[in-house]
Amino acid sequence: MFRRSSEVVLMKMLKFVADSFVRTLGYEAIPKWRKSQLEFAEHLQAIFAQKSIDCVLDVGANRGQYRDFLRMHVGFDGWIISFEPVRKNVEYLRSRVPTDPKWRVFDWALGSSESLLNFNVMKQDYLSSFLQPNKNADAMFSAGNTVDHIEQVSVHRLDAVFATVTDKTSTQHFYLKLDTQGFDLQVIAGADAVLHRIEGLQTEVAVQQIYNDMPDYFTSIRTLNEKGFDVTGMFPVTRDKDLRVVEFDCVMINRNRI
Repeated sequence: MFRRSSEVVLMKMLKFVADSFVRTLGYEAIPKWRKSQLEFAEHLQAIFAQKSIDCVLDVGANRGQYRDFLRMHVGFDGWIISFEPVRKNVEYLRSRVPTDPKWRVFDWALGSSESLLNFNVMKQDYLSSFLQPNKNADAMFSAGNTVDHIEQVSVHRLDAVFATVTDKTSTQHFYLKLDTQGFDLQVIAGADAVLHRIEGLQTEVAVQQIYNDMPDYFTSIRTLNEKGFDVTGMFPVTRDKDLRVVEFDCVMINRNRI
């Protein structure tokens, strides 16, 4: 036991020395688990700088993970406008808003029409969706991607509320982040009148469909290509046990804004 503990201490000391040496050379040692996150953050930094992004529309905010990623890893200090329909998540987000003067939260979902719809809140609530879980999807999702309860939520078209949500922000250059668990193209369909103002976007595209009736990645990318958006990067979100990609975050820019 003592020998094993000593080896652990020695390894930690060696890692500390190695990391310190690397930093003296002007570099930072990055753990493997953070490498993909770092690559994604650097890609967004480049997009945001090139496009002068001053406002991010955060559709499907959950508990504010993307806001935290933007602030802590991307270094974005502009406006973030978050949309989240699940009641307990909205309460949590609003409790955090006072700590960030450039963050607004709206308790709506976005879609292709103005309506009230039933929303499936899953046991793992970041998987919540208007769509039903695909029972034939990989077993890694089966425990969390099951309906815990249903909430009726307000759905708005982005182009119907765009002026309201951006009021008093004095922002001009918009980035649209979509993470709606299979509903992203519905959000795009409800944004036709304002898509010309979107400099860039990211959408979660499915290689493996974990919900019924969700579009595959070919359909998602083709639809957005037809609306004027070109791919700049594809970043795996999850993989199955055989290392096959389940979903990508697909980052795109508006060719009509170049």
